[in-house]
Amino acid sequence: MRRCKLCMFILFFSFTAIYIYFIITDKNVVNFTNNNGSQLTLGKTRPEKIVLSFVVCDSRFNESLNVIKSALLFTKTPLHFVIFSDEVLRPLFNKTLSGWRILTNFQLNFELQNINFPGANKQDWLNLFSKCAAQRLFIPKLISHHDALIYVDTDTVFLGPADELWSLFSKFNSSQMSAMSLEHENPSLSWYPRFAKHPFYGNLGLNSGVMLMNLSRMRDFGWTEYVTPIMLRWKLYIPWGDQDIINIIFHHHPAAVMEMSCRYNYRSDQCMYGDACHDATKHGVFLLHGSRRAFHNEKQPAFKAIYRGIDEYQIGTDPSNIKLKLENYISEAPPSNCGNMKNALLKCVKPER
Repeated sequence: MRRCKLCMFILFFSFTAIYIYFIITDKNVVNFTNNNGSQLTLGKTRPEKIVLSFVVCDSRFNESLNVIKSALLFTKTPLHFVIFSDEVLRPLFNKTLSGWRILTNFQLNFELQNINFPGANKQDWLNLFSKCAAQRLFIPKLISHHDALIYVDTDTVFLGPADELWSLFSKFNSSQMSAMSLEHENPSLSWYPRFAKHPFYGNLGLNSGVMLMNLSRMRDFGWTEYVTPIMLRWKLYIPWGDQDIINIIFHHHPAAVMEMSCRYNYRSDQCMYGDACHDATKHGVFLLHGSRRAFHNEKQPAFKAIYRGIDEYQIGTDPSNIKLKLENYISEAPPSNCGNMKNALLKCVKPER
């Protein structure tokens, strides 16, 4: 009997020690407290998957494929894309991405969602900025099966692993439900303090091309209930559409957003007049945003060169020479201030095999 009690004591002590060990050493899980007091597990250092999303209609199909391609190039963690698109593009996505899933050994997963605006103001929403871009404002309500995602515009490409951007969720405080970069760090160059006729975040405004969305907190906040009244009140004064609406919301609720570094949403504004994003110079450009058609016109040849290199890469082939190719294309491009930032543009580029 004494021997059995001793065995039970040893087993109990062993299991308790192991449990305490895992509690102490498990630094990957970060628990957030939502507004309603519930716990949300997010921001793992090594997540099981990273959820990303974009909205695309009409002619941006190939551009949006390069968003996915670039994320796959530099990220080892499985990626799950939530794609909102029209009925013309959904079959194209399904065919192309189903093939890519096999070629990447199922590192890629995806779901296709319909464009879905509230009926009463559907045309207003559909044409608010570029066609269907405002769909992003309704994501928290439309996909209740995800707790969080990284939203990106279709004119963006990753230059580093999506894990780094996903890890920013772990830096949210208890009031923050989103993270975005400032429109510019210089008030004399930022659009909002110079031209905006509506309220905007802080002194400089936010750029919405890259947006971390804690969907659970946004639902608790009642995000989608805000957007229609704001659109109807300000629709004659918001040339940037959904971005302006986001700025108006965070003007009134500044504690709900975390400011991200400009290296996570690096646009030509950060380099066309010289180095305006010192964090990118130091740590490298992580995500390149080709706003104002910078990937396609001749105004920013360095941006176009990087986009060309990503576009030419074939999923399933050896990516080891992608950095050299990007470097060569930038070097061959006409000189520019952004081209002078070549080291910053390429510092994060380390393709996953």
